[in-house]
Amino acid sequence: MEFKQRTLQQNKSLHKYCELLADALNEAGISQALFLKGLEVDNSSESVKVVFRAIGKAKYLKISTVDLTTKEMSEIFDEINRHIALLGIHIDWPSEESQNFSETYNHK
Repeated sequence: MEFKQRTLQQNKSLHKYCELLADALNEAGISQALFLKGLEVDNSSESVKVVFRAIGKAKYLKISTVDLTTKEMSEIFDEINRHIALLGIHIDWPSEESQNFSETYNHK
């Protein structure tokens, strides 16, 4: 079975999801531990997307989210969602129905 490349709407949702998840992790006091003298930093939309990409690379050998199929996008979301649920955090996948996307996400 062949799946289509991820959609523009999925791309917009990915950027919004990364922003929402970074905010939720920061609000819960869960930072990124860096291996530089034990320094911890807050999460950002970009750092969450790095995790998303890393899972895509590990599971599907795809470096960019552009290369992911619609099914792979959903599976990566499910993977992340399963892990953050253990931290007591849940972020729904953004959709046009549930979110108003800012102009920031319309150009990506």
